[in-house]
Amino acid sequence: MKNLLLLCTLLWIASPLCAQQWYKGNLHTHSLWSDGDDYPEMIMSWYKASGYHFVGLSDHNTLQEGEKWRWIPKAPERRRAFERYLHQYGPEWVVYEKRGGDSLGVRLKTFKEYVPLFQEPGRFLILPSEEISASYAGKPIHLNATNIRGFIPVQRGNSVTEVMQSNIDAVLAQRRITGQPMFPHINHPNFHFAINTQDMQGLKNERFFEVFNGHPDVFNYGDSSHVNLETMWDQINLHYIQIGQPLMYGLATDDSHNYLFFGLKYANTGRGWVMVRTDSLHGGAIVEAMEAGQFYATTGVEIEDLTQSSQAIAFRVKTQPGIEYKVQFIGVLKGKTQSEVLKEINIKGNDPASVSYTLRGDEWFVRAKISSNKDKFNPYFPGDFEVAWTQPVAPFHLPALAAVSPLRNAHAHNDYEHNRPLLDALAQGFTSVEADVYLMGDSLYVAHHKPFYRDPARTLEQLYLRPLRTHIQRTGGKVYAGFTDPFYLFIDLKTAADSTYLAMEKVLQRYADILQNCTDKKCSTAPVQIVLSGNRPIEKLSKQPKRYATLDGRPSDLGKKIAPALMPIISDNYRNQFKWLGSGEMPADEKQKLNDLVKRVHAEGKKLRLWASPENEKVWETLRQAGVDLLNTDRLEELRLFLTPKN
Repeated sequence: MKNLLLLCTLLWIASPLCAQQWYKGNLHTHSLWSDGDDYPEMIMSWYKASGYHFVGLSDHNTLQEGEKWRWIPKAPERRRAFERYLHQYGPEWVVYEKRGGDSLGVRLKTFKEYVPLFQEPGRFLILPSEEISASYAGKPIHLNATNIRGFIPVQRGNSVTEVMQSNIDAVLAQRRITGQPMFPHINHPNFHFAINTQDMQGLKNERFFEVFNGHPDVFNYGDSSHVNLETMWDQINLHYIQIGQPLMYGLATDDSHNYLFFGLKYANTGRGWVMVRTDSLHGGAIVEAMEAGQFYATTGVEIEDLTQSSQAIAFRVKTQPGIEYKVQFIGVLKGKTQSEVLKEINIKGNDPASVSYTLRGDEWFVRAKISSNKDKFNPYFPGDFEVAWTQPVAPFHLPALAAVSPLRNAHAHNDYEHNRPLLDALAQGFTSVEADVYLMGDSLYVAHHKPFYRDPARTLEQLYLRPLRTHIQRTGGKVYAGFTDPFYLFIDLKTAADSTYLAMEKVLQRYADILQNCTDKKCSTAPVQIVLSGNRPIEKLSKQPKRYATLDGRPSDLGKKIAPALMPIISDNYRNQFKWLGSGEMPADEKQKLNDLVKRVHAEGKKLRLWASPENEKVWETLRQAGVDLLNTDRLEELRLFLTPKN
C-alpha cells in the first residue's frame, strides 16, 4: 500500500486508484461452438468455481448466437461429457435429439441463454468475444476481439502484417461506431511460426499480444531458429517507442480447447491469465484499465501494491513459504538494441517481498518478470515454473521540436485519441489542440466517452497541462521558438458546465505561469490560452473580472458585443453551414455564405473554426482561401503536409 500512496502523491491524484481492486480473467477460450470439446455452460462453471472474475469465450469466426446443433461422436469420453452436462443442467435445459444408429445431437445454448446462469455483478462477467481466424499464404493469423458488440467477419490482406492490420482496423471500427470499449489482441505469434517480429513492428493501433499462451503447439519459447515471445516483445517495443507508438502490452491466456483430458498434449484451463486492477467488474472498465496498463500477466505468481509510472515500477510479491522468487527488471537502454536485465532481486518465501525500480531516464522502457521455483500444475511445457510479467513503462520523453515549424491554421480535433496526446500534435507543428473532459469525483478525465475506468494518467493535468509546462520551460517560455501567438488548448466540457469549471479552475490556477490571464478587455501574453467549448459556463465566466479561460463562441453569439478577450473563437459544425463535401467546386451560394461568415467573425476581432469539416485538401484549401483561421482535423500528418510550403 505504501507504493500505491507514493504513486498517488507523485501524480497528484485523489482516491479512486486506492478504491480499485484486482480481477482475475482469461481472454482466450473455446467451446463446442468451434473447436473446443465441451459445452459453454460446463466451461464457464469451471472458471467461476476456480476463482476467475471474467472470461472471454472466443470461438473461431463466430459468436454464440443463432441455432447451432453439434452431433456428438460415439467416443466414450464425448458421450460421458454429454451425460455430465445433462446431469448438471437437467433435461429441462439441455435440448438434444437421439436418432437411429445411436446418433446424438445437442443444440448449443447461445450467449444470451447461458450468460444469466453465471453472470453476477461484482463477482463474474462473461465478455462477448471472437477469435478472428484469418490466414496468409497458408500461415494462420489469429486475433482475439474482446468485449465486442457484434460479429466481425474475417478481413484479408496481401501480407501477414496487412492481414493483421485489416482485422485490427475492423475491431476498432466497430468500437468507433458503437462507442463500446473493446480491443483486439494478437494471438500466439509462434503458432506455425506464422508471425515474426517484423510483421508485428509494422502494426498500427495494436496494444496487446500474447506473451504466453497455454496451448501446447504455440512455441512460446521459440526454437533454434525462431525467437521466444519475450524477446519478440522487447524488439516490438523498442521499435514502437522509437517511432512514437504506444508500448505493446503482454497477455497470458489459456487458449483452452480440451476439458475432458488433461496433460502436456492438451490445451487445458488454468495455465495463464491476467490480473486487472480497475474500478468495477464491467466490460468497459476491464478494457480501459488494460489499455492503461493496469494489469499483469501470470501463470501463477501473484503480486500486489503494483504501481507503474514513467518514474518507477514498484510492487510486492505475494510469497509462499518455502518458495524462492527472482525479480528481474528488464529493459533496453538508449544506445543499445537488445534487452537486458537492469536489476535483479532474489526473494525467499519468508523475506521482505517489496521491490522497486526507479527509471533513470536512459532507458527506452522497463518491465518486470517475476520467476519462482514453484512447479506449475499441469504446465504448458515440461519443467515450467510459475512466473508473472508486469507491463512495460517508459520515461516521459518530449519530442525534439527545435526544427518544427508552427502551423497557425492547424487544429487537432479529438487530439487525445492519437498515440501521444498533445505530443504528436506538437511534433507536427500544430498550434491548437482539443480535449474532451469529464468531471468524475473531483478529477477531470480526458476521454471521448465517459470513462468506465478512472485512469490517473489520463487527466487534463497529466495529458496536457503538465507536459505543456515542461515543454515551455525547456524552450525558453514559448511553445515554439519565435511563435508569439497563443497556443490554443480547447477543452470540451462534457459534464455540467458550472461544476466542471469550478473543479477546472482550481487546476488551472496551478499553471498560472503558462496560461493567459484575461480580463474583459485583454489577455496577458502567456503562451497558452484555454478555450472552453461544449457545455460552456458562459454566465460564470462573464462575471469573473479575471480568468484563466475563455469561451468558444457560436455564430449565434455574433452581434452580442462579447469581447474577444472573453470569446476569442467562433466555432460551428461545418455540416450546420454547408453541404459541399469537396467534390467539384463549392456552390456559389455556399461560398458566399462562407465569405459572409468569415467577414462577420473577423469584424469582431475573433477567429473562425469549423469542426467536422470534410478531411480533404479541396475543402481545406477552400476554407483557408476564405479566411477560416483554424482548420480542423484528426489527420495530423496530412494537414501538416498540406499547410507546409512547397519548395
